[in-house]
Amino acid sequence: MRTKPMVIAHRGFSGRYPENTLRSFREALNLPVDAIELDVRRTKDGVLIVIHDETVDRTTDGKGRVRDLTWSEIQKLDAGSWKGSEFAGERIPRLEEALELINGQKVVFLEIKEPDTTEQIVETLRQIDALSWVKIGSFHSQAIATAKKLVPEISSSLIGGAKVGTSDEAFANFVKEALHCGANSITVNYPALTPERVHYCHQRCLFVGTWTVNDAELAERMIAMGVDAIASDYPDVVLKVLQG
Repeated sequence: MRTKPMVIAHRGFSGRYPENTLRSFREALNLPVDAIELDVRRTKDGVLIVIHDETVDRTTDGKGRVRDLTWSEIQKLDAGSWKGSEFAGERIPRLEEALELINGQKVVFLEIKEPDTTEQIVETLRQIDALSWVKIGSFHSQAIATAKKLVPEISSSLIGGAKVGTSDEAFANFVKEALHCGANSITVNYPALTPERVHYCHQRCLFVGTWTVNDAELAERMIAMGVDAIASDYPDVVLKVLQG
């Protein structure tokens, strides 16, 4: 579908900076990447924030599930020190903050972690006029279907877990699910892909993305396979491979 794959900064430039923070996104904006990926969850009091995990334990100095904490409590957490003392004081951003920073300079690949947040996320994108440069993705086909009902033109990707790659039948069923929910692409972990499976998707006009490709040799393999997008914690490494 593409002569060269898109390069996606996974959770920002997360290999070198604290993931899903404004610093990580800012550093990704300084690279010639095509897109920036981020993850969205909702706080106890209904604020959409950018964080991958269900809890704040791994990436902050706090503890607890995101859905059990208020925005006021989350604002106080240090989301940088775990990555290095030089990042102390980085905070978990609200979705609006991250989108206002990126502001269409790059495509955003927004992963919906919780299907029940889909309507609020779509409304937020509408309010800040970001629907044209934000692509949504989710492991939950219902989230994709809901978003497509609300905004039929939105670009969307069904994300597949480890089971997708266990057999050709499992992969074909996943592709069928993606088409059924209205996705125009799939995104899977790289071990699930073969040249034949990429071709199978392309025959059905499905764009193929893969994650998380963090070394040059693996990037070369994925490029040779014909994937359309590569998500990496070290997008600079993938960019270097593409530049030859």
